[in-house]
Amino acid sequence: MEGPLFTSFEEAWAEFLVRDEPLEDFVAEFPEDEEYLTVWHAPPGPAAKEEAAVVQRALDGLEGLRLTPPHWLHVSLGLGREDDLERVRDRLRGAVAFEAEYGPATCFHEAIVLEVRGETFAELARAVEPDRDLAIFLPHVSIAYTDGTPSPGPIRDRLLPLRDRPPVRERVSEIELCVVPIARDALLSPWRTLRAVSLGDTTSV
Repeated sequence: MEGPLFTSFEEAWAEFLVRDEPLEDFVAEFPEDEEYLTVWHAPPGPAAKEEAAVVQRALDGLEGLRLTPPHWLHVSLGLGREDDLERVRDRLRGAVAFEAEYGPATCFHEAIVLEVRGETFAELARAVEPDRDLAIFLPHVSIAYTDGTPSPGPIRDRLLPLRDRPPVRERVSEIELCVVPIARDALLSPWRTLRAVSLGDTTSV
């Protein structure tokens, strides 16, 4: 049974600490046939990617997890369409680059993630998807997905020593509109970037 969406990172971690039932299967949710989504996301920089790699090394070898490759690391902002570009740019006028914090690691129902904090992420999510329910919007970078239904115990044992790691800070200066292959055999393959929008001048490339 699919678990309820969390409204805070504290809630997610508290539930994970006492969770007995297996995690949900992320990969099984996707179609077997070729299919794509168009999404807006904020790409993490090198410091955030290195923090993701630290946690991934601790998780390496655990059954039922697929580690996220570096090219797939992202902060998801919402679904989009290429013909929405001008409307998104208009909504982002006045938005500027900002500092965000990445970490520590926590666990959702079907993914191990880095918590991400930065007040502007909610503004970005509202700009790209105006009807999005921000009450359940928790910016994060997924660093491992479930492929099957692994037990939470071994994952918890690996994450607990990492909870005291201080978050890394990094500047977010653009968002991207990408086409993402979501068929099971193509999952986690590289994305195709359609547009990038710089924060501050709202110019696209």
